[in-house]
Amino acid sequence: MDHDAGGARVGLLATQALLLSGDDVRIDVDVAPGAWLDVVETTGTVAYEGEAPSSWTVDVTVGDGALLTWAGKPFVVSDEIATHRRTRIRLHGTGKALMQEKIVLGRAGQLGGDLSMCLEASDDTGPVQVEHLNLGQQARQMPGVFGNLRSMDTVTALGWTPEPTGEPKAGTTGPGETYFPLDRSGAVLRWMGIGRFRDQLCDATFTTWREEAMRDYRHRHATRNPGHAKEETGLREVDREPAADGLAAAAGRPRAGTRRAP
Repeated sequence: MDHDAGGARVGLLATQALLLSGDDVRIDVDVAPGAWLDVVETTGTVAYEGEAPSSWTVDVTVGDGALLTWAGKPFVVSDEIATHRRTRIRLHGTGKALMQEKIVLGRAGQLGGDLSMCLEASDDTGPVQVEHLNLGQQARQMPGVFGNLRSMDTVTALGWTPEPTGEPKAGTTGPGETYFPLDRSGAVLRWMGIGRFRDQLCDATFTTWREEAMRDYRHRHATRNPGHAKEETGLREVDREPAADGLAAAAGRPRAGTRRAP
């Protein structure tokens, strides 16, 4: 969708219906040292009903001095399906990652099936963030878990600890947002609500944190490669929303891209 000498913005889209019952989708992302990669999901994903469980797995490697940003679209869990969503992220050196995951339990008029989620993030030192969520129908009815809520939006920054951008007016977006600074370098902002993403903070926070990460990336890159700074005009494009018809993946620096299994 866009690229320069340092990296690329890549559109991720399905070439056939998914997630159907029994589907096992795996996405591998490898961002080369010093590169940037912006992954754009062009549509949301529905885990359709069926007897066989389905799964969605993302494996990410971010090299030293590299940056990955990925704003996910809603992942909708239909009735009568058990689906598993897993994300594994490995950071090297000063690499950074910014991920957004949107979960919706149930299509229109549904309560949603069984969902389990797993995030495992590590750097050269060890684990940075490890989270396992059981959002099965029985588990989420337990006190203090999920109750009658249907939507969850999570923004995760790894490799640096950005501050929250603000607070919405009470009662306008749902039960509320929670900001978690990680023990080491990282932060998580999470919203949970009844409706379909009426939160006013997570999307804005993702945009702000991405701009912050890109500014730092440009500064470090210009310091290390002053002769190339003027040539890499594409870095400015990553801050803009992609054109609606820009669905093709653009070639970037070697390994700064995504590979998707059939």
